[in-house]
Amino acid sequence: MADPEFDSSTTDTTSKSNQPIVSILLRTKNEGAFIEKTIKALLSQTYKNIELIIVDSGSTDETLGIARQFPVSIYEISQEDFTFGYSLNYGIEKAKGEYIVCLSAHAMPVLNDWIQVLVSNFNDDGIAAVMSKTVPLPDCNPFDRRGLTKKYGISKQEIFPGKPYIFSNSCCMIRRSIWERERFNESLIASEDHDWIDRIIKLNYRVIYEPLAGVYHSHNESLKQIYVRYHREAYSNKLLGLERYSLLNVLYDLVAGSVYDMLYVLIKRDNLKWFFFAPIRRIAMNYGRYNATEGIKI
Repeated sequence: MADPEFDSSTTDTTSKSNQPIVSILLRTKNEGAFIEKTIKALLSQTYKNIELIIVDSGSTDETLGIARQFPVSIYEISQEDFTFGYSLNYGIEKAKGEYIVCLSAHAMPVLNDWIQVLVSNFNDDGIAAVMSKTVPLPDCNPFDRRGLTKKYGISKQEIFPGKPYIFSNSCCMIRRSIWERERFNESLIASEDHDWIDRIIKLNYRVIYEPLAGVYHSHNESLKQIYVRYHREAYSNKLLGLERYSLLNVLYDLVAGSVYDMLYVLIKRDNLKWFFFAPIRRIAMNYGRYNATEGIKI
């Protein structure tokens, strides 16, 4: 339930000011455990000229009931129609803002000047998007924590297509006028963000990574969720010509990656459950990648 002491009428999200409107787009499906915290964190931002938009794709928990207690606009699409690109395009069509924040519903800003810092980077018309820093949650598994810390532990800089794929629609801000020229690909089951950044950079627009604007965002996924995520990414990357996985590739990563992960757990003195989980995790990852490369759909 929402905090009874929180009075949404005191939060001016539509006030006229010299600040451009920022539309914050949250995609939800069964985010009841996080949605209240995320909305409160957004309404507590120092940047006040915002609107909150939720595009929900079939929540069956309390997500929408909680969200309706706050000043948000809610739109519902069917689960069958959902792709990341479609839900983003649909939500942005409903938005009023000059700048659009694409944010996972379980990603929470670290500081209350998060929006202000992102907006401050749009200092010329050639900047299409600004990527936020991703900070692992305290309960994050050691493998994702290691990857996120390495990937996002870099200085402010312009970013480009290709590995390590720093740009993500989990926590970024984009310029609406550029989205109107280049919308997200609705046919992809994943990697719509990688595809978009590739297209806009070819049009000579710039993308900035801003480490001072951080959000808490990480997952502790089941083996099925790991398989699905890596399968979707590999399948979409194959369609985009970004990456393919041969049998040799997946076998090498399975063996070398498992050894690396298990040694990492021992060196960091993490819970031993992660030591035994490491090779099983690599099997799920690489089975998903290989099946995607072979054209097997899920």
